[in-house]
Amino acid sequence: MKNTFKWVMVFAVIMAITSFQTSHAQVNYGLKGGLNFANVGGDDVEDAEMRIGFHVGGFLDISLAGLVAVETGLYYSQKGYQYNESFMGVSFEFENVSSYLDIPVVMKISPLPLIHFYAGPQASILLDNTYKFNGESESDTEGMRDLDLALVIGAGVNVPGGLRASIGYDIGLTSLDEDGDFKAYNRVIKLTVGYRF
Repeated sequence: MKNTFKWVMVFAVIMAITSFQTSHAQVNYGLKGGLNFANVGGDDVEDAEMRIGFHVGGFLDISLAGLVAVETGLYYSQKGYQYNESFMGVSFEFENVSSYLDIPVVMKISPLPLIHFYAGPQASILLDNTYKFNGESESDTEGMRDLDLALVIGAGVNVPGGLRASIGYDIGLTSLDEDGDFKAYNRVIKLTVGYRF
């Protein structure tokens, strides 16, 4: 039942954005991917360290006017955090890798032809979660929120020929704990390159 709800939601978001276009709108699509510099923040988080993951997927860009566009997409995205500690000469390594399906819906403003700024909401569906401790790993999503909401902000450049690059920041708005008792939120810096067909 949970998986059915997830895919219905994905389909609804895509249909809503697609139906938003007008006969005068210009529609572009392409592929994007890049690095995630992920961590967690919040009142209940101490000394968590950044871990590097990646994101990859496709986007749909609807230009509403010369300066304004709406962009959405579907991206597989790795988030999480890590700890590296030592106690009495013994080192401990802990890593949390969370896999999500990111669905951003952002408004893009282009004050100059090659430069754009963007901001908007993002829904992220939890696909998997793996804990790694001193080389041993275990997959477990129990107690984690299935749907993570975030604010996405960033800036980018559009290179002639269809290439584009951007830097963005995902600010998690919902606690990763499904009960909300543990205040920890995703924080992700994204370096992205893409190609518009």
